[in-house]
Amino acid sequence: MTATQPRPLAVRVRAVVLLGLGVAAGAGAITVLSLIMRSVSAVGGSCADGGPYVSAQPCPDGTGAAMLQVLGLALLCFVGVLYGTSVLKAPNPLWLGWPALFLTLGWNFLEDGFDPPDGSGGVIGGFVFCGVLFVLMGAAPLLLGIGMLRTSGRDRKRQAGPPPAVVSHPHLERPGPIAPRPPEEPDLPGGDDPRASALSVAGRLERLAALHASGELTAEEYRLAKAATLREEAPR
Repeated sequence: MTATQPRPLAVRVRAVVLLGLGVAAGAGAITVLSLIMRSVSAVGGSCADGGPYVSAQPCPDGTGAAMLQVLGLALLCFVGVLYGTSVLKAPNPLWLGWPALFLTLGWNFLEDGFDPPDGSGGVIGGFVFCGVLFVLMGAAPLLLGIGMLRTSGRDRKRQAGPPPAVVSHPHLERPGPIAPRPPEEPDLPGGDDPRASALSVAGRLERLAALHASGELTAEEYRLAKAATLREEAPR
């Protein structure tokens, strides 16, 4: 990779930025168009500018410049969203622009129909009719798109199927660690060995002598215990 070629991370960051700008530009275009509609509704719902004739109802100041802003923002929206989604392999949100536009304009029509901007009161049937029509034109594609997304998600899960079962093969499993053998205990003296018996008697006599010396055994107790020990070990 040369220094002139952008790194993949830089390309993805640029795509994210342009995608965000595209979405923001689309929202801005719908907002400006909604403001234009409200300003036109405030002067009666229709206006005209330019041409060889003088219009009975000119448009509010800045309407032409605002329409150019809408076109520029819409172009930026298309370019940014298409580039960002193509690089990031992300779903394209442009289809949401149609419901957003018509639901916004429909709300404006309904608000102006039930609350006329000129303060005349009452209900303007033409605005209410247009509002209902625009709301239906925006809500129907939105609900249809949501239903298609849910169906597509269920189809992908169905095609994926259940997770693969784990099959155990005991003959292929790795053997576990081998426990070390405990050390062999040495043979202890005892049994019928006369040497072991002699050592046992000597040890008992030494213990009795130590108890007598410490005062725990009286002279009489020491004599009786010593005699009993010697008597037990005497040959029969």
